[in-house]
Amino acid sequence: MRKNNSNVTKVCSFYVDEWHLTTMLLPHINKTINENKKVLTILEKGIKSNIEELLSKMNLKRETQNKILEINWNSKSICKFSEIKNEIESLLKDVQAINIIVDGNEEYMKIANKNIDKIIKSIFDKEITIINCYEIAKYKEINTIIDKYEYVLNTSGIKEISQVITDLKKIG
Repeated sequence: MRKNNSNVTKVCSFYVDEWHLTTMLLPHINKTINENKKVLTILEKGIKSNIEELLSKMNLKRETQNKILEINWNSKSICKFSEIKNEIESLLKDVQAINIIVDGNEEYMKIANKNIDKIIKSIFDKEITIINCYEIAKYKEINTIIDKYEYVLNTSGIKEISQVITDLKKIG
C-alpha cells in the first residue's frame, strides 16, 4: 500500500448500520491481529455487544477471540487528545503497526482525526493505518469523502479506491 507519508495510510469505509460495520470490521481485525498489529478504536457509539455476538458465531481460535475482545469496543463520547496519545503510545510499545478505527458523526470524526494527526507527526518508525468509518445515511457527499482517500475497507479487506470506486460512486 502506498502511504500518505512514510508511515501513515488513511482508509475510508462505508456502512449501512452498526451490524454492517461489525461484519465489515471483524475480518479485517482478525487479519490485523494475526499479523501482530494492534488496534485502537475511537467510537462515538460502542459496538461491543455486536462484536461479542458475532464472535460467538464465528469459528475463530479462542486466543484470537480473546484478543479481539480485549479491544475497547465501547463508546468514547469525547476524543481527548491526552487519552488518544496515551493509548497510541501504549499500543505501539510492543508492535511495529497499529490500526486506528474511527467512527462517529462528522464533528466527532473531525476532532478525532485532528488529534490523531497531531500525535502521529512525531511517530516515524511505526506503521499506522487510520480507518475512518462513515455511516452512509449521515453523509450526503460520499464522492467528496472518497476523493480524500486512496484506500477503502470493505468486507474483502483494504483495497485501492480505484478497484471499488464504481460501486461506491453508485451509492453516492
